[in-house]
Amino acid sequence: MKPGDPVEGILLSQLVVANEAALSMYQRAWACSRDDYFEAHTKYLQLADKATRTVALLTERLDQHRGRRQQQIVVKHVTVNADQAVVTDTVVTGKPAVNAASSAAVLTDAAEKPMPTLDEPSKPTGGVKKE
Repeated sequence: MKPGDPVEGILLSQLVVANEAALSMYQRAWACSRDDYFEAHTKYLQLADKATRTVALLTERLDQHRGRRQQQIVVKHVTVNADQAVVTDTVVTGKPAVNAASSAAVLTDAAEKPMPTLDEPSKPTGGVKKE
C-alpha cells in the first residue's frame, strides 16, 4: 500500500482499521443465534454495514488524493469574422484526455476551411392553385 505522504498514511491506516472492524462485526453477527438473539444479530449487521461504508468512503478519498480522478477543465474561445473564418483557441488544465491530439487536429482542420454560405430557401411551388 506504500503511502506517498503523511495524509495517505493516515487514510490507509484508517482504511485498515475500518476493514478489520467490519470483518469483526460480520463474524460476531453470524456467531449469534438468530432465533435467540435477533436484536444483537441485527445490531452487529448494522455496525458491520456502517464500517463497510466507511471503508468505501476512505477508498474513494484515497483515490481522489492520489489524483486518479483528476478534473479536466476545457475552455474554448471561438471567433467568427465577416469572411466566416473560424478562429479557435483551447486551454486545457488538468490531466490531458486520451484523444487530445486528435481533437486538436480536428479543430485546426475546421479553422482552415470556411463554412459554406447557405442560400435562402426557395418558396415551395406545390399547393392549391387559384383559378
